[in-house]
Amino acid sequence: MSGISRRLMVSYVLVTIVVVVLVEAFVLGYEVPRLVSNAQLQAEVRATAQTYWSQLTQRYPDGVPSGILLGDRGQRPNPGIAQTTSDGTLKVPAISGAVSSRKAVTAIVAIAQDGTVIASSIPSRYPPGQMVASQIPSQAAAAIGAGLFKGVFGGPGSTPYGGVDWTLYAAASPATPPGKGPHGTFAFLYVQAPPSSGFVNPIQAWDEVRQLARSDLLFYALLLVIVPVGVMFGVLASRPLVRRVHRLERATVAVTEGDYTFDLPTSGRDEIGRLETNISTMSRQISSALAAERERAASEARAAERSRIAREIHDAISQHLFGLRMIASGLRRADPDNEQVQAIERIAEEAERDMQALLSELRPSGLDDEGLAPALEKICAGYRDRLGVIVDADLTDVDVPEPVSHALLRVTQEACTNAVRHGDAHQLTVSLTRRDGQVELAVRDNGTGFDPAASYPGSGLQHIRERVAELGGTVHIDSEPGAGAAITVRVPAP
Repeated sequence: MSGISRRLMVSYVLVTIVVVVLVEAFVLGYEVPRLVSNAQLQAEVRATAQTYWSQLTQRYPDGVPSGILLGDRGQRPNPGIAQTTSDGTLKVPAISGAVSSRKAVTAIVAIAQDGTVIASSIPSRYPPGQMVASQIPSQAAAAIGAGLFKGVFGGPGSTPYGGVDWTLYAAASPATPPGKGPHGTFAFLYVQAPPSSGFVNPIQAWDEVRQLARSDLLFYALLLVIVPVGVMFGVLASRPLVRRVHRLERATVAVTEGDYTFDLPTSGRDEIGRLETNISTMSRQISSALAAERERAASEARAAERSRIAREIHDAISQHLFGLRMIASGLRRADPDNEQVQAIERIAEEAERDMQALLSELRPSGLDDEGLAPALEKICAGYRDRLGVIVDADLTDVDVPEPVSHALLRVTQEACTNAVRHGDAHQLTVSLTRRDGQVELAVRDNGTGFDPAASYPGSGLQHIRERVAELGGTVHIDSEPGAGAAITVRVPAP
């Protein structure tokens, strides 16, 4: 398993644990009050009633003194919330004063047989001597009115201060009505507690759930399930990501090894998808740049080789031809009627002329900072000066991209060389103009001409067509035997 998979797996496990713990905390915080109200709280209310009944009957065998304050004096009043003790009973605060809150409170009330209050833990709401029926749930009031003296009654109910869980603990037999002596004998003991609402402490809530479930197995089982679930989600979530990263890794290895021909598909629109697109674009650009660099190096190598060959021809063969022509010229002057000498002189002159044309092709002029028109003018000047060819040049200075300038320069060199070497031309016309978003180059000669549809050895015309086609241009050749030739090239140049 890769490092990314491990990290994602661990992160999923941790995140899952945190999420589950948080969810448990919130669920417990909001659900435990309901659970306590429906089960635990009712049991606590009943246990509290039984405990206080036993304590009061033991402490006051002659009857509970009227008006005493019941409950625990050390407890703070907490309206709306029921608090429990370690023994499973409720904390009943003794509240001597008034309660400003309109919420129900945990309370205990000793009630006589006729339904009057003898004593309570909150006299401001259950005053001694008053009827209790209006302050307690209707079910409890009905049980008191019916004189039910056996058993324990209770359940959820409503009071003027909100809903409560209540228990009415009744004596086994009718008791002496109050007012017969200094103490009142209670027939009923009423205990109530408000069901908890809102959010409570999750730790306290968990303790309550443990008391209800009496087991921690559920919690620990849930934690044990979290780990494999987190591992599963981590593996499933990391697999596509790791696969994409591995593709990127292989692509970068290919780049470092010099392979720029790989195909890296884009697998999305996220950061990795954009990285895949950028790497593919970069590889294509590098491949194109390397191809252009190789082509440039090859072109420079060819140019250097052609220059070397031109130097060798100029230094050796041209000198021999010049010497042969000079000897033939001397022999012709000594013997004017010698036809063989005249032929030798004529052939030497033609060979020297062809050699000069070949040298012009092997060692062509190049583009410089002055632009295309000056470079074409140098080609024309070379044919005038070296070969004595009449060249009429009508060159407009046009601004075109470097590939277009380079192609038009080579086309001019090829056309002029073919006219002089193969067409035996003595006069050339070279023009360069711009028309309707196109650059037009025309080379015309007065040579022997040729049939454009026929096949000829060599590839000069084919090279011209290929160069122009690469630029999206056209080539038109107008020629016939004995009528010279005209080559017109048009290339787009907006």
